[in-house]
Amino acid sequence: MRFGENGRMTRRRAAITGAALLVVAGVLGVFAVALLHGTVNPVDEAWNRLMVQGRQPLVLDAARVLDAIGGGVIAVFVIPPAIALTLLALRRWREALFSIAAFAGSALFVQLLKQLFGRDRPADLLVASDYGSFPSGHTANAATIAIVLWLVLPRAWVAIAGGAWTVLMALSRTALSVHWLTDTIGGALAGAAAGLLVAAVLWRWLRWEHRPSSKENAMSVIRPYRPADREALYDVCARTADAGGDATGILTDDRLWGDVWSVPYAERDPGLCWVVESEDGRVIGYIVATDDTDAFETWFRDAWWPGRAGEYPAETPDNDRQTGVIRYASNRGPGKEAVATEYPAHLHIDLLPETQGQGLGRRLVDTLFAELRRRGVRGLHLGTSLENPGAMAFYQRIGFDRLDGPEGSVLFGVRWGS
Repeated sequence: MRFGENGRMTRRRAAITGAALLVVAGVLGVFAVALLHGTVNPVDEAWNRLMVQGRQPLVLDAARVLDAIGGGVIAVFVIPPAIALTLLALRRWREALFSIAAFAGSALFVQLLKQLFGRDRPADLLVASDYGSFPSGHTANAATIAIVLWLVLPRAWVAIAGGAWTVLMALSRTALSVHWLTDTIGGALAGAAAGLLVAAVLWRWLRWEHRPSSKENAMSVIRPYRPADREALYDVCARTADAGGDATGILTDDRLWGDVWSVPYAERDPGLCWVVESEDGRVIGYIVATDDTDAFETWFRDAWWPGRAGEYPAETPDNDRQTGVIRYASNRGPGKEAVATEYPAHLHIDLLPETQGQGLGRRLVDTLFAELRRRGVRGLHLGTSLENPGAMAFYQRIGFDRLDGPEGSVLFGVRWGS
């Protein structure tokens, strides 16, 4: 499910679609409940009769499992926190907060509609439930899960899985005769509306305003660095500097990240820098490197950092992270990397989350390796944080060997000749 220009979901489309779904849910409640003054419409009556006649032990057992998962303690205190905590573990804290807000919005919509319509449940229900049959809270929660996961990870299989989960939950509610058919439809509409409307409100804060579709991601290209890409290096570096997560706002000036770990490499040797460009022309990742670590560190100490250090206070008492970065930059120099003799080159690679799963990291590294071999460089090393297990797994997967490194970090190296 994709919407908007070039098949992309946009903030405007999310707002319009969410509002439309909520309106349709309300209209459905009016025609299925309010206008009938307590009687049951023929469609709901026929569907309930069909479900009762088709009751089988296996079906009812499965429906009771879904009843336990989709409501009560699990639906409120287990599933939403689990999704949020998973996103936090992936350093996607904005989307974690979005997911909690979406579930809260879904619960609010359901309760408002329940109070508005006050519909009686089927008489032959098999499980106890709270007040108000329209809409189904279980189905609304399932639809919210589906929308949240699809917005966070916009892939076709996520949409299909979410849709299937919502349909199964809806069927389980009518199989237990705890809801009428229109209750489940109204719940699905309300739950999806909540996810979309909360997303629309938070869209720019979530930094989804330029997020491309899967097709556009597939069209991303790797090209040599250009001087016009300089600001993009600052941006991507800041958005990936917290062990691969978003580091914007951690320091008093986000540009400090780039002044230490990306831009100086492009300034000194642009021939060892490549960027990933999306189909719409944005830089969404890069690799920067030097073929001679000691020579680069000498240049950084003598030529680069003196011109940048004045932009940042030497000590920041209320920001230990910034103080540490500045001290690191100020203390850089040749001879401090013990592995630089055997592995003279080193690199930094950063990719925004939207590039994941496309093999772009490997392609960037392969591009750099080819140029280093052409220059006759015999080895390369890099460092990463222990807090970034994904990066460590990636480097080992593409052929790097783990080296002895300083406490709190991990070094990797690769050699091509003696």
